Amino acid sequence: MKTIALFFGGLSNEAEVSLMSARNVAKYFDYRRHKLVLIYWRKADRRFYLVKSVDRLATSVKNRVAVEDFSRLFDIALLMTHGRYGEDGTLQAVLESQGIKYCGGRVLGSALCMDKAVFKDLVSSRGIRQAKYATLDFQSASPAELRRAERGIRQRLRLPLFVKPANSGSSVGITKVERYSDLARAIKAARRHDTKIVVEAGFVNPKEVEVGVLGNEKLIVSRPGELRLAKDFYDYDDKYKKGEAQVVIPARLSAAQEKEIRRLAAEIYRLTAGQGFARVDFFVAGGKVYINEINTLPGFTDISMFPQLLMKTGLSYTELLNRIIALAY
Repeated sequence: MKTIALFFGGLSNEAEVSLMSARNVAKYFDYRRHKLVLIYWRKADRRFYLVKSVDRLATSVKNRVAVEDFSRLFDIALLMTHGRYGEDGTLQAVLESQGIKYCGGRVLGSALCMDKAVFKDLVSSRGIRQAKYATLDFQSASPAELRRAERGIRQRLRLPLFVKPANSGSSVGITKVERYSDLARAIKAARRHDTKIVVEAGFVNPKEVEVGVLGNEKLIVSRPGELRLAKDFYDYDDKYKKGEAQVVIPARLSAAQEKEIRRLAAEIYRLTAGQGFARVDFFVAGGKVYINEINTLPGFTDISMFPQLLMKTGLSYTELLNRIIALAY
């Protein structure tokens, strides 16, 4: 019987989502097949703690865990550390430095998928259709370059616009802009979460479609699922608090659109060095398919799309977790 360490919490603005995912994983975990230990990554002091419950996060020197102790505590790391540092290759590199097997994307793939600007540039190089976009890098660009970039946004990108932190997820820090006069405010809001900002041209009444991918060499690609939104923007509250959006599986698509989306999901998974599991997100607008993004550590909450998609392939929640663990290396 192998010992699996469920990592959760983390240093990002998605720590709350991580806890919700971890509760579900602990609930459906196969305790007959594996032993589970819980590793809480506390934001306050950036340290790891061995805890007894996701809901009782008692932390002290006594249950603090050093990175060097990982190999004696568990065999495989199952990461539910959404967002920066836990999903962008940082924690993955720590585990690799200790010779620890873990579930999900490797260091390089995790990093390039987490950074929306890098991901979009990579997709663009392959000629895969996506929304028009611009990047504002406040760390490396000069004030003059940033001013020119902002002018270019107004000239090239049609409203509505979506302004996003490049390295964030769960719709944290995203603003929908209906007037160019609101662009500066939206950029300021995104900068609270990252120094690199992505501005995308939006679509009029698009379908939001998501696909689950499971595997290393051999892939299971789910049928697409569709999000029917209660409003025109799928924000954090609707994703994790209100739950007003409806999930429709399979999505309402033509046979040709579904075939294209599933083919692109596998292609993008391979292109970004996908391993273990991921969720690939698309828009369908004007009859055309557009790639949105890929999530290498998708949510596992009660309403998360990824587990719902894979369960429609015939897997139970518990067997899905077993498959993910078996893919670790």
